[in-house]
Amino acid sequence: MWPGTIPLFIKIAAPISRAGLLPKSEGIGSLVKAISSAPKVRLVGAYAHMGESYGSNSPEEALEFLMQELKDAKAGADQIVKALPNGSSGKLTISLGATPTATAVQNALVETEWNEKFRTYIKEVKEDYDVEIHAGVYPVLDMQQLATRARPTTADGQPLLSTANIALRIMVEVASTYDEREKPEALVAAGSIVLAREPCKSYSGWGVVTPWMGGSASADPSTIYDPAGSRTGWIVGRISQEHGNLTWEGSTDGMRRLEIGEKVMIWPNHACMAGPNFGYYVVVDGESSEPDKIQDAWTRWRGW
Repeated sequence: MWPGTIPLFIKIAAPISRAGLLPKSEGIGSLVKAISSAPKVRLVGAYAHMGESYGSNSPEEALEFLMQELKDAKAGADQIVKALPNGSSGKLTISLGATPTATAVQNALVETEWNEKFRTYIKEVKEDYDVEIHAGVYPVLDMQQLATRARPTTADGQPLLSTANIALRIMVEVASTYDEREKPEALVAAGSIVLAREPCKSYSGWGVVTPWMGGSASADPSTIYDPAGSRTGWIVGRISQEHGNLTWEGSTDGMRRLEIGEKVMIWPNHACMAGPNFGYYVVVDGESSEPDKIQDAWTRWRGW
C-alpha cells in the first residue's frame, strides 16, 4: 500500500500545447477542485517543460527560454492558488526545466545586467513558491544538447558543453566496409532500434563515432567529426531498422580505417530515445587509470 497520499503536479503548457493546460485556463480551477476532493492524492504544485528550448543557439537564448518557462509556470501556479479551497496551507512547488533551460541556470551565475534581472525575478517568485529544476538528460548529454549551446563551452579551463561531457556511448560492431563508394562507408549492426531516429540540427547524421579504439588508444582528434569544426570523420549517415551506414565526411587524407568485426563507440543524437533501447548501462570511469574497466552496471527503470 502506498505510504500516504500520492503527490500530483498540474502540467502547465509553457508555452507549447503538446501537453498541459494554458497558464490562465479555466480548466485549472476544476482540476484543482477534483484533486482537492480526492482522498488518495494531494496537490503539490505546477509542472512545466519547455520543449521549444531545444531550439536554443546560445547561453543567453537558453536563459531567456528559462525565464519564459518560469513566467508561464508561475501564471499557472497563481491560478492554482486562487482555486484552492479555504484552509489550504503550505507553499506550492513550481517544477520546471527541459534540459536546455535546466543547464541554462549555470549562466545566471555570470554577472551581467540581464542575468541580474533573472536572479531578481527568481527571488521574487520564491517568496510565494518553492522552485525546483527537475531532472532531465543533462547528466549524460548527447549531440542534440551540444547543438543547443545552452551553457558556455568551457569554464575555468574545464569543458562544460563538449563531447568530453557526453557520458552515454553506444558500442556497435562493424559488419561490412565499402571503401569504393563515392563516400567511404561501413555497415554497423545498429539501426533505429538502437540509435532511434531523432535528428540533430547541427549536422545531418544520426550519431557520431567517438575517439575510442578498443581501449588500446584513441583516434587522432582530427578524425573525429565535429559539427562546429572541420566536419571530418565518421558519422551515422543513414539508418534503417536493424543497421546503420557510417559515412566518412570530409577529406579522406588520414582517414580512420575501419575493419570488419571492429567495435566502435557512437555518441547518439538523443540520449532520451537511445537509452531505453537497452536493459542496463555499463559504467566506466573515464578519469581513472583504467578508463575502460567496467566499474558497475546500472539497470534501467522500465516503463514510464
